[in-house]
Amino acid sequence: MHLGEEDTILEIGPGAGFLTERLVPKAGKVIAVELDRYMAEYMRRKFPIASNPNFQVVEQDILKFDFDTVPVPKFKVVGNLPYQITSKIMFLLAGEIDQPVYPLRERISQLTVMVQKEVAERIAAEPGQRAYNPLSIALQFWFEPHLDFLVPARDFCPPPKVESAVVTLIPRPEPLVQVNDMALFGKLIKAAFSQKRKTIRNSLLGASFASGAVLDTVFEAVGVNPSLRAEAISIVTFGELANAFGANASQD
Repeated sequence: MHLGEEDTILEIGPGAGFLTERLVPKAGKVIAVELDRYMAEYMRRKFPIASNPNFQVVEQDILKFDFDTVPVPKFKVVGNLPYQITSKIMFLLAGEIDQPVYPLRERISQLTVMVQKEVAERIAAEPGQRAYNPLSIALQFWFEPHLDFLVPARDFCPPPKVESAVVTLIPRPEPLVQVNDMALFGKLIKAAFSQKRKTIRNSLLGASFASGAVLDTVFEAVGVNPSLRAEAISIVTFGELANAFGANASQD
């Protein structure tokens, strides 16, 4: 991550401040959000305001943090996310897939976080890969993902039972595909992956998304093989399918 005096960094879960040590000398301002009271106090002692006027600790749960208190229009987010609430934090920052207007998403200029390896692989997965799932689509619709590097368990003390990875998300200037009805798009994704081992036609039929006749009409119009599984279909194609389903419904 490139850092300069123009950058404001929101660090999630700084812990003992090993990453913070690299951020404070380079960034214009670093706001560290730490839930643990003892670690928050430790950070205040480690980075006293007298010698680190650009550093601030906020003792709070990131899920309850008031992002309006970040004093700049755009900022970067870094952090080692608690694995048990990774998805909640990611959707807090990026918004849900059916939220075309989400002010916080517009303020984040870069998101670099360490997460469980399997989650990082899902975030960055491409169509056809086993890790490709609704999380891949929800985040890649708005962001360009980069799986930066893996972090083996032996690099931690004590070592956890899982491997980790650092992933970066860069906001796209425009969504990956123009979708007319984001709520319908979200329902389509959920239904398509509801029975992942089945074909997309059978998954959508089983989820009562549309009748067989409508499915066949839309698949033919978009040029989608109904025997494909959801994991083989690109985000752009899902967007085209959603638009076609919407157009079909408006003609009924």
